Amino acid sequence: MSSLTTKPDVVRLDSEKGARWVSGLVRKALVGCAAMLCVVGHSATARADVELLHTYGNSLGQDVVNVIAISASKLLPLLPAGYNLVPAASIGFGRPDQGIVAIENFRGIDPTVDRRKPLNENQVAIDVAILVVEPGEAVQAGVSIPGAFHIYALAIYTNDARYAASLRRAEIPVEFVNKIGYQRDMNDASGVGDLIVSVPSKDSPFHTFSSGQGYLPMPGAFNAVFWHDGQKGKAVLHFLDQPFRQGTAISHIYTQPNSTWDALFDGGGFGPCDPHPETGYRCVIAPALNLRYDEGTRGRLLLIR
Repeated sequence: MSSLTTKPDVVRLDSEKGARWVSGLVRKALVGCAAMLCVVGHSATARADVELLHTYGNSLGQDVVNVIAISASKLLPLLPAGYNLVPAASIGFGRPDQGIVAIENFRGIDPTVDRRKPLNENQVAIDVAILVVEPGEAVQAGVSIPGAFHIYALAIYTNDARYAASLRRAEIPVEFVNKIGYQRDMNDASGVGDLIVSVPSKDSPFHTFSSGQGYLPMPGAFNAVFWHDGQKGKAVLHFLDQPFRQGTAISHIYTQPNSTWDALFDGGGFGPCDPHPETGYRCVIAPALNLRYDEGTRGRLLLIR
């Protein structure tokens, strides 16, 4: 599954009208999301110790983020107390009774952990997370940033053993998958082209096909903050991406029938699509953000005790 090559015709968005519709939807949703996350959910919390565990970097980052609207009844049981779901309708992606699951398909060039020598192999990290309102602890952790995206991590898959080991220190659910497939046939300057990703996880394998519609330079920074609660405390994984390019994509997410992600994604997104012609995996279609970080990303892993 790590070398999927078939590009289903259904993935391609040949209609200019369709491409404009997806692009307009994502732009509208981003504006709504940034506005909502800035004004909702700041609550006073007791002071706690915040420890810096690790720092991260790379020289260039490439990213496609699948955005899947899913029934809130499926998502709420996955969130610990203290985390509030962002309704999909409030950001233009779905209904009031739905939330958002994001699948981030990231590749970093010259990856580093704690400023040590970069790895020769590019780092791939596939993150599955739920979009949440900014938690109250964001202020004390220094991640209460206007427009930042706060997401609760459900799983992270990576081909970088060093990165995986660092995340385990904060009890973030991470799986080292050496044979993640990441086939990027996309023009780096324009953002037009395709990305095929396959994650041969033992528990719940899946793969995606995304068709990028292009991107343009954006002002400011793109901030993503991952949260996860463990026995040691609350993990906070913050990535600052500046400068960045942003555009849209349309994605097909393929899941093994009766697996964890298949059960979660079923009925979500824009609806079902044809099963994958090679694997037979079931499919949902969803919009996506198409991103590039021209000077790389800078990250830090914090633990709130």
